[in-house]
Amino acid sequence: MDDNGREPGRVEFYRMTHTHRDGSFVREESRDIVDRATNLISERVGGSSSSDATHNIEAEVLAELMGPERYGRVRGYGVGVTPTQLSSVGTYTRNARESSNTAEVRRLQATIDELKQNQANLQSQLTNISSMLQRFLPSQIPDTSNASRDDDGAESRP
Repeated sequence: MDDNGREPGRVEFYRMTHTHRDGSFVREESRDIVDRATNLISERVGGSSSSDATHNIEAEVLAELMGPERYGRVRGYGVGVTPTQLSSVGTYTRNARESSNTAEVRRLQATIDELKQNQANLQSQLTNISSMLQRFLPSQIPDTSNASRDDDGAESRP
C-alpha cells in the first residue's frame, strides 16, 4: 500500500520495483515498458473510471508488453507468490474496507437519528414556551402554535 492507503496498480508497482531511490530506472528497457504501458492504459481507459476496469486494463497491457504470465506465478511479486494468494489478499483487503465503511455508515446513521430526535425535542420545547408566552402576553407575541417549519428553517403557515 502507498501513503494514501491504496494498493498500487500493476504498472505503478512495476515502476516502484524497477527504479533507484533517486527515481532513475534500473535499465532503459524498464523505462520503455513503463512509458508504453502508461500510454496504452491512458488510451484504453477513456471514460471508464472503475478501479476494476482500470486494473484489468493494466493487466492486459502488461501481458501485451511483457508476454503472458507463467503458470502459477505473478510477475513483479517475487518468488513464491501465486495468483491464488494474491487474489485472497485482495479479497481480504476489499472485505475489510467494506466492513469498515459499513460500520462508519451505521455510526453516521445513528448520529443523524439522534440529531433528528434532538430537533424534535427542541421543537416541542419551543412550542411549549411559545404557548406559555402567548397566555401571558397575548398581544405582543405572534401565535406560532399552528405554524410549521420547512427543512430550511423558513416558517410556513397552514
